[in-house]
Amino acid sequence: MKPASNALIVSFLLLSGLSNGVRAEDAAQTPKTPTSEESTVKLPAFLETLKNAKLIEDSRLPANAPKSDLRKAFEEAAKAGSGVKTDIIWLTHNASPAGRLYAVSLLKKIEPQTAKSTLEEFKADKENVSYKHGGEIVHYSVGEIAIDQLSVKPIIVIDLP
Repeated sequence: MKPASNALIVSFLLLSGLSNGVRAEDAAQTPKTPTSEESTVKLPAFLETLKNAKLIEDSRLPANAPKSDLRKAFEEAAKAGSGVKTDIIWLTHNASPAGRLYAVSLLKKIEPQTAKSTLEEFKADKENVSYKHGGEIVHYSVGEIAIDQLSVKPIIVIDLP
């Protein structure tokens, strides 16, 4: 091997070692802790339910169907409307994936333009969310649901009738 080749190999090995050291430091960072804002926000109970939602339920229910706690919370939030607007906007960035989609659905009634721009932001979101329709549960990404919600005739029905 030529001396120049050896120098390149040594340089490569040195850079690889430094690169691995950086990756090890990144991996050693502590997990994200809630910011002071996240830990001090006091939400009404119905918004806490939406914040922690594990799935989205199709809003097309027969009139005589029993309502889940999640559905009741969603309806209560819709009735509260603009009275909880600040909390709803906060939820669009700080809730579970399903909770963020419920929040943007509520925001459509209060501030349609803000809801639309939030859905545009969500289009790149790859987090998974479960969608319950009838007796089935299917899985989508937040982005896929956002794209659907931006369409003229969404297939996934979150909004209340």
